[in-house]
Amino acid sequence: MMNEEPVMEESPNATQSGAGRNASANCASNGSERRFAAVERDVAVIGSNYATKEDIVKLEARVQDRLSRIESGMSAIENRLVRWYFGTSVALVALVFSIGRLM
Repeated sequence: MMNEEPVMEESPNATQSGAGRNASANCASNGSERRFAAVERDVAVIGSNYATKEDIVKLEARVQDRLSRIESGMSAIENRLVRWYFGTSVALVALVFSIGRLM
């Protein structure tokens, strides 16, 4: 038996001229370029959604500002509550002494 090489049939693309091969190569590269452009776009979107150190510093300043306003508001409320408590306590003590004197 002799070593026979397999007979390969010519595909329709095999008979194309050089221009036809370049066109199919261009289609393949266009597909790759489109996929690469889609990946670049996705990476840009992902990158735009990340916070930078500057963004975090700005956010921290805004949070600190709001916290200080909340603390000053709470301080004002606390002062009002203490005044009401003190005023109510004095009034109750006076009421108890006056009722005690009447008895």
